[in-house]
Amino acid sequence: MSPDRDYSFTRRPKWIAGHIIALLAVVVFVNLGMWQLRRLEERRDFNSLLSSRTAEAEIPLAEALTRYGPSQDSLELRVVTATGTYAPQEEVILLARSYSGVSGHHVVTPLYLEGDRAIMVDRGWVPIDLDEPGLEVFVPPQGPVTVVGVLRKTEVRGSFGPSIPAEGAVTQVARVDLERLDDQIAGDLAPVYVQLLKQDPAQSGDLPRLVPLPEPSEGSHRGYAVQWFLFAAVTLVGYPVLLRRTAIRGTDSTA
Repeated sequence: MSPDRDYSFTRRPKWIAGHIIALLAVVVFVNLGMWQLRRLEERRDFNSLLSSRTAEAEIPLAEALTRYGPSQDSLELRVVTATGTYAPQEEVILLARSYSGVSGHHVVTPLYLEGDRAIMVDRGWVPIDLDEPGLEVFVPPQGPVTVVGVLRKTEVRGSFGPSIPAEGAVTQVARVDLERLDDQIAGDLAPVYVQLLKQDPAQSGDLPRLVPLPEPSEGSHRGYAVQWFLFAAVTLVGYPVLLRRTAIRGTDSTA
């Protein structure tokens, strides 16, 4: 017959702190797992949107802005075509963007359309050692250019991440914040930007390198969710086992 177990130690301050820590750990692990499941659902929604909208025929940018604007969600990932003239003197470098595992940046250049309208075009990737706008290796074609690409929403700063100076012209940015860039672009900037797929005439050199659209994968969110839930389960099972063994040792020592 098993001895009586003395759990009086669980009322000691250090053990009360342990109870609280274990409970908080379970809550945190479960919430992290749920967050990963939400990220998985968002990824699936994005994949579905990407597949459906990129399968549609390309339409003129002006038509897309009229038909689907001003909602950025309605414009996101629409395939459009536009003709205009690049303004390399106003381009910016989008920092810290890798390509095939190699560190680099993206070159984002205003394309001026008819009248005073402009749209930012992400023309592609350059390696990290080419970090200044306007280098000859990626100067865009001069004169009228016809571009085909997908529309993307403006990027906003989350809870973390670098900020962009609120004043003055910037040449390097951490994200395509169109509201901020509108302050320094001479034209009337569109509320979305273009991720370039092709253009005519084509870029004269190998850079910038066109960036392919994201692959429709689910990423590692499911695996991470399972991992966090396992951590929660280990805590839920392991902590009571710890209490039980401590109670048995305490009983044996006083027997």
